[in-house]
Amino acid sequence: MSERRARFDRLYARDIDPWGFRTSGYEQEKYHATLAALPRSRYGVGVEAGCSIGELTRLLSSRCHYLVGIDVSSVALDEALRRNADRPNIRFRRGELPGAWPDMPVDLVVLSEVLYFLSPLEIDALAGRLSQTWCDGGDCVLVNYLGPTAESLQGAEAADLFIEALKRRTSVQHPTGTTRGQYRLDVLIRPR
Repeated sequence: MSERRARFDRLYARDIDPWGFRTSGYEQEKYHATLAALPRSRYGVGVEAGCSIGELTRLLSSRCHYLVGIDVSSVALDEALRRNADRPNIRFRRGELPGAWPDMPVDLVVLSEVLYFLSPLEIDALAGRLSQTWCDGGDCVLVNYLGPTAESLQGAEAADLFIEALKRRTSVQHPTGTTRGQYRLDVLIRPR
């Protein structure tokens, strides 16, 4: 078991909702803004990396025919499975990014408050994996906390690294990049 997986399993074992995904006004507003930022009303296949206990996953599932939620923590994914048992269009996958990225075409990618947990090399590799599976005309939404993190990367820095790595590999339009209080929201589109 990796140190990252063990760290997050311990965190969720102590508190199944450590960031208040279900109760925090910040989280609820951020979910609303994320859904509102999606350029399309429906997607074929979506991926939410860092899905945690599946709260945003549940909301995204109403916009996707098929949705894959990825997280490193088995404890968090057990709760996500329980919470979303009534959503047959959601599948969960345990693994670390970038290696856990699914090898299938996707037209929606959501990376919400996950990039700053990765190293610069992992962010670069994730952009590479994504660029191989991201469909033409597909959308990618990044949400990054702007306050201090206990990680080596901060939110804005991680977002910038990811966007630049993606632009080195494929054509990307960046129609939306806004700061909303304590977070930054970026919408990226792969042109047709």
